[in-house]
Amino acid sequence: MLGRMTATLYALPGSHPVAAVEVALRLKSIDYHRVDLLPSVEMFAGPLLYGGRTVPGMRIAGERLVGSRPIMRRLDELAPEPALLPPVGDPSHTKVLEAERWGDEVLQSVPRRIIDVAFIRRPAAMEGYAANAKLPLPRPLMRPALPLTARLMALKNKARDDTARADLQALPGLLDRIDAWIADGLLGGEHPNAADLQIGSTIRLLATIGDVCPLIGDRPAAQLTRYFPPMVGEVPPGVLPGEWLPAPDGA
Repeated sequence: MLGRMTATLYALPGSHPVAAVEVALRLKSIDYHRVDLLPSVEMFAGPLLYGGRTVPGMRIAGERLVGSRPIMRRLDELAPEPALLPPVGDPSHTKVLEAERWGDEVLQSVPRRIIDVAFIRRPAAMEGYAANAKLPLPRPLMRPALPLTARLMALKNKARDDTARADLQALPGLLDRIDAWIADGLLGGEHPNAADLQIGSTIRLLATIGDVCPLIGDRPAAQLTRYFPPMVGEVPPGVLPGEWLPAPDGA
């Protein structure tokens, strides 16, 4: 058992997989200290701090962990209740793991590419996502670097106009898959599982992009955001070209 041991969570402002891990820590009543890094710093400092070049990173119980899925598996071992996965042998155990994997490997990058392209068009929007972050530099000093930061983030995440447009066109189909999982009872239960957190954190970030929010609308997928506190930051409507956007709800 973890007892009162404190975890250190390494984060970037606005990171949705970090948000998933934070909810898991709170559900399990694990004390943690969050360290916010400046964008791109994780690529250089991460290997020294927690052993990886992406966030979330964590140090806990003498271990260094990287990535939301490995972290949540370890949290289940250290603090078994409430469990983030159904018991082994339960028919839904493998299905939740598969939905979580899909949320991590397929869905998670979609809002990154879309929002990075939006930030290139509206760099000032980046500042809002860091409103609650404790960053090592005052915001007035960081403000002039926002356009360059937006381009570096887009380069890292392979975000371009063509990839963002393709993601937007594919989004209704991705949301259909999430809605089907909710209809089957795999997602959206009273107590969130690991897939709820993985996928819900992504929906929460997507909903802050003004041009994307109508595509989510009142779909069942929108219910998954209830596991999370409200997110700070937004990209106002009109930043992305209208011809990139499919009709809401596939209409």
